[in-house]
Amino acid sequence: MRGLPTGRQNFKAIIEEDLMYVDKTRQIYELISKGNLYFLSRPRRFGKSLLVSTFQHIFEGQKELFNDLYIGQETEYDWSSYPVLKFNFASYGYQVENLEEHLSYEIEEHAKKHSIEVPTVSLSAKLKSLVEQIAQKGKPVVILIDEYDKPIVDFLTEIVKAKKNQGVLRDFFSPLKDLEADNYLRFLFVTGVSKFSKVSLFSDLNNLTDLSISPVAHDLLGITESELLQYFPLYIQQAAQEFQMSEEELLKGVKLWYDGYSFEGKTHLYNPYSLLNFFEQNRFRNFWFATGTPTFLVKSIRNNSIKPMELESKEVPESFFDKFALENLDIVGLLFQTGYLTIKKTKRKHYDTSYFLGYPNIEVHKSLVHNLLEAFTYQPSSVVGVALLKMQGALEEAKMDVFVDQLKVLLSDISYHLLPKNRKNPSQTNQQKVFEVWEGYFQTIIYLVTAFMGLYVQTEITKHKGRLDLLAETDDFLYIMEFKLDEPADDAIQQIKDRKYNAAYKNSPKTIYLVGIGFSKEERNVETWQMEEWKKVGM
Repeated sequence: MRGLPTGRQNFKAIIEEDLMYVDKTRQIYELISKGNLYFLSRPRRFGKSLLVSTFQHIFEGQKELFNDLYIGQETEYDWSSYPVLKFNFASYGYQVENLEEHLSYEIEEHAKKHSIEVPTVSLSAKLKSLVEQIAQKGKPVVILIDEYDKPIVDFLTEIVKAKKNQGVLRDFFSPLKDLEADNYLRFLFVTGVSKFSKVSLFSDLNNLTDLSISPVAHDLLGITESELLQYFPLYIQQAAQEFQMSEEELLKGVKLWYDGYSFEGKTHLYNPYSLLNFFEQNRFRNFWFATGTPTFLVKSIRNNSIKPMELESKEVPESFFDKFALENLDIVGLLFQTGYLTIKKTKRKHYDTSYFLGYPNIEVHKSLVHNLLEAFTYQPSSVVGVALLKMQGALEEAKMDVFVDQLKVLLSDISYHLLPKNRKNPSQTNQQKVFEVWEGYFQTIIYLVTAFMGLYVQTEITKHKGRLDLLAETDDFLYIMEFKLDEPADDAIQQIKDRKYNAAYKNSPKTIYLVGIGFSKEERNVETWQMEEWKKVGM
């Protein structure tokens, strides 16, 4: 059984050590044959660096590494060797502020390797001189740039620094158009997480092919269902034995946890990093998400009043995937670019296409929801984790008193952050605005709690006589919930009955509970609650 290349990014080392390699050289060969200027956006830990390394060894003419792969067996690729300039922006470390120095040093190191000198002026002049001199020695140059946008993404909370690095990138990329026009470039491949505006790569190179949502690159990265079955049969067998379940049962779980990514709405992909870690450890857990908790994103969702429930299915136009501006960041766009949302389906009407975004799988959904709960409640992970365990048990056993007690714990610190009690004489208008936000927080937290538990959840369901606040289902119970501000909980239950929110569920075989929860402006927490089992007699 071949070893797993978990976390490995060097193609040559993987082949020489006889580690498992999911053969993507058919797709790579097609790209090389059809064009020479590409950009690819994919989430972190999705195989971008390994892809860049594979391109490097192909263009260096190292045919022996590919003898057992598609490009070596099924094509007539000529294996010419070209000079390759590789730049890995991730290697500069976290929050690099001296980006220009790093790039100048790399250019100078490439120049030394090729025994040439470059001018000591701007980055653009250095790169232009480097490529021209190398190409004039014989063959056009291959440029491979990995994680180009890391110096921007690292500073999304410090816009001045991000814009400074954006300017450095603009200078660095600016000579590429002329170099390509003068036939000094054989191939250009750039990867990143996001496609930011005001970087000359996207504004000047009008013949650059963006592969990010192109069907051409639908399975260039990630692992398809057929690849999973082809390359991992022994690992599937081993994991099934470990979990004492059939292979069919195991694969259902693996699919729910790690499949679901799509970049064109049709082909679904397993996260390669998570899949490799799962087979290495034989345990279902959060692997990919844990390597980069999106603190900035979850706080932005909270601070910009984005409703997490709306992220379950977000319809966007095709223009949504165009360049992002630092000055007015689209948080939903960044969630997609960074892998927390993916394309679930597409809809075509006449000449227009729209896309529906949603969470790719359980790993991302549960982990993001947990982080959102921490952000919205201002509670540490440990408090949130314990509360969730107790609340899940409470809903599964219809113990609403336990559920409400833990809800009070989660809500206990919100009021301080929204309106500290020691703030002197806040105006009535300001108090009202704060409590309207607080009321929204309350509903959001209920939603996040039930969504994390994997329950079937709907919020603000439109009925012919109004809007039901929340519906949550477990295996045995169905909860119809209504929330009230400064009104008793039994009024909430009465509203459910009066507006017949429960009528649609008459035929459900589950035990149905009507739940009213009232919270207080004064206490800024749950004040009253009522739950009663719905008797379907007479309906």
